[in-house]
Amino acid sequence: MPLRFLIPEAVSEGQSITLAADRAHYLTKVMRHKAGDLIECFDGNGGAFDAQLSEVSNKRCTVTVSRIKAVEPRPDISLALGISLLKGQAMDRAIQQATELGASSICLINANRCNVHLSAERLTNKMGHWEKIIAAACEQSGQLFVPLLEPPQPVRQLIDNTASEVIVLDMHGKQLPASLPNIERLLLMGPEGGWDDEERSLFAAHQLPAYQLSASTLRAETVPAVALALFSHLQQL
Repeated sequence: MPLRFLIPEAVSEGQSITLAADRAHYLTKVMRHKAGDLIECFDGNGGAFDAQLSEVSNKRCTVTVSRIKAVEPRPDISLALGISLLKGQAMDRAIQQATELGASSICLINANRCNVHLSAERLTNKMGHWEKIIAAACEQSGQLFVPLLEPPQPVRQLIDNTASEVIVLDMHGKQLPASLPNIERLLLMGPEGGWDDEERSLFAAHQLPAYQLSASTLRAETVPAVALALFSHLQQL
């Protein structure tokens, strides 16, 4: 069962919260909780609390906050990931793994070789779907902070708008160093077809370092987990 159950709002002791139908279904039908059960919860912003399942019906349930725990401060150093759009379940897995490995934010990229094209309506539905994947991954992995999901944007815009050090993930890049200073970073992951010449020229103009993660060619959906695990380790040495 999940380590914690996400209720994304500020709460107080004794407060009763009515859950939406889909969340009530997950808690009572999937996780098999019953009235009276004590549930460990979190708000997605560092806060954790215990709540008791106080009322259960066919389409909704209510939990009552029984104890507020200490709020954890947000980590001083963030490690964000820019992910080029991938097709179908590959994108779902990439976002899930990025969340489980502790990405502070997930920035979606419309890379030039991206073969995913979404209408405005389709994008709205997809963003909602991916946000649910992020929430579930936080519950499963015990993450107290839900990473921000930013909508798709050109890689140039993403680079121009960040204050973090930007690193390009590229199978043709240099080998990773033995260690890295512990500073805020944004890792850029390309599409399945790789970065094109225009994007490589952009990276060169900004003097962005490019690193390979492995001597073998990784699937695009595998890159987030490998990248975040490696960079988290290198920054802590």
